Amino acid sequence: ASVVSATAPLFMIVMFFQKQIISGLTTGAVKG
Repeated sequence: ASVVSATAPLFMIVMFFQKQIISGLTTGAVKG
């Protein structure tokens, strides 16, 4: 259980930053 509680927040952060990076790349590609 401790492994899950330690991995869940990290996974959420990774997913969040993935969305931010992807959206940034797409907007940059559209503008460029």
